[in-house]
Amino acid sequence: MAFISLQKTLSKVLKGYRINDLESVKLFAMWDAIAGEKVASHCQPVRITRGILYVEVDDPLWLTQLKYMKIDIQAKIEETIQKDSVKDIRFYLKQ
Repeated sequence: MAFISLQKTLSKVLKGYRINDLESVKLFAMWDAIAGEKVASHCQPVRITRGILYVEVDDPLWLTQLKYMKIDIQAKIEETIQKDSVKDIRFYLKQ
């Protein structure tokens, strides 16, 4: 039985979830630090598609607040992970 490297296996899994670069995955792991604990308790990143981060929000008031915080969150993302990994953020209300 031949061994397959972890890098190749992880790459296949990420492609299955439509995540093309490993750097973007850091965003999910570091979301509490990026958004702040209080904010992160009301929203979670769901996916990244074509450079757009989709964030699910649990309350309409927080949805409005996050739209005002969008630029700050994007700046924090660029500080934390590779620049231009996330070109835009879209917030939506959890169904």
